[in-house]
Amino acid sequence: MDMFTFTKRAVAAAVLGVLVHGAYAADATNAEVQTELQTLKARIAQLEKKENENWLTEERTAQIKSIVSAAIADAKTRGQFANGDLQAGYKNGFFIQTADSKSKLVIGGFAQVRYVYANSNYKHPPAIYSGSSSNGAADPGAANGFEVRRARVNFSGTIMAPEIFYKFEGDFAGASSNSGNFQLTDAYIGYAFCDAAKVKAGSFKVPFTKVEYAMSDTNMEFMERPEVNYPFDAQRALGVSLFGDLVKDKWNYDFMINNGSNSNKLGRIDDTAGTQDNRLGFYARTSWAGAGAISDFADEPDLRKDNSGFAWLLGGAGGYESQNSTSTAYPAAQTSTTIAGLSTADSPGFLTSQNLNGGLFRGTVDWSAKYQGWSFLTAFYAQQINQNEAGAGSIVAPYGTAGAKGNDSSFAMYGYYGQVGYMILPKKLEIVGRAGQLMTEGYDNRCEAYSVGLNYYIFGHNAKIVGDLTYIPNEAAFTQVEADVIRNTQDTIARVQFQVKF
Repeated sequence: MDMFTFTKRAVAAAVLGVLVHGAYAADATNAEVQTELQTLKARIAQLEKKENENWLTEERTAQIKSIVSAAIADAKTRGQFANGDLQAGYKNGFFIQTADSKSKLVIGGFAQVRYVYANSNYKHPPAIYSGSSSNGAADPGAANGFEVRRARVNFSGTIMAPEIFYKFEGDFAGASSNSGNFQLTDAYIGYAFCDAAKVKAGSFKVPFTKVEYAMSDTNMEFMERPEVNYPFDAQRALGVSLFGDLVKDKWNYDFMINNGSNSNKLGRIDDTAGTQDNRLGFYARTSWAGAGAISDFADEPDLRKDNSGFAWLLGGAGGYESQNSTSTAYPAAQTSTTIAGLSTADSPGFLTSQNLNGGLFRGTVDWSAKYQGWSFLTAFYAQQINQNEAGAGSIVAPYGTAGAKGNDSSFAMYGYYGQVGYMILPKKLEIVGRAGQLMTEGYDNRCEAYSVGLNYYIFGHNAKIVGDLTYIPNEAAFTQVEADVIRNTQDTIARVQFQVKF
């Protein structure tokens, strides 16, 4: 029974009661009865009006709801892609994806702006052994200023199926001149057969040194990777890789065939510009989490949500780069892998950078651990650089003239470092220290580097301030422009950097 019907029946009953009462009451008059009837009629009219207004209000509400529902349905229809509704949000980058998650685009990036003070003094000045009575060069001295170290944007995700993945990344501060020219870093596509077998092809990091391969530029405790890592670091290359988890998040592997160290800069063949190299590289790496998970070591500091447990990770890798196949292939354009970890030939035992024409053999082993705010990292590197007597080009060897039969033109290099960090304020303020040494076979080719740092994590790695001080007493190795290191010098480098990542 609706309210209106109930009200009418109640009024009728009331009227009937009044009439009966009027018929038997001795002092009731017709005038009084008429007055009561008029009052009741007015009351009935008021109730009917109120019921009509309530009905109109409910009808309007229903109509508005219907219009809003229709508008939402229309918006969804217009936003449809493939077989699902388009979704957007933020999770480790801004993303757009279909409801079925088959197609997804993630947009990310980061910027690192820093202030640098660097002071360099020659330990082995150029031309000191050239026969001149003077050293022929003034000390580099001190320099300071601001710079944009990295400014990158990246696009990654899946297309048409979760198994088909891609990534494209570039750096607006990646050119050697740091003039804002855009430089490609990663560009690859891949397919995942299963967790244990995935394949990708294009430009990406070589599976060799852990601090390069497994560590993003944004997730380190120091601004730059260890100085002793540089001569052994294959960085990025053009090639194809087979990788995956043999035990999910516990044991992984990666095997890559590529064009050789740092070959991603040679993005296309151009026989007039010297960008062709016919040296193939073969690299393989594996990591095992003895305690915890591999994902615990996606960054260097101990920023784990629950850091009460002890976690450790052991890794190892090997690499081989072949010699140039002939001395006549693309003679106007043939290039070769360069080992940057050697110094100038202006002082005893120092070598020029080597354009390799012989085989290159590399190996590394590393160990990492985290426990209650502590972080530990250590790695050892070794490589053998061979001279191909019959090959194209030449190198300056530590024990003899390049290309001369009977002379030992091959040599080895070794390096190691250790790094420790501790959270003074959990997940906020961290102090870190690092020390390493590089040794090149032949004479006194030693380079030592010592660094200390203080980091403040505003919002984890998404916003942080990093400061460090590096001292290199004898840079008997190489010039590393990105790290403000000058070969043959005694370097003191102080830096402060602000990082934002999205």
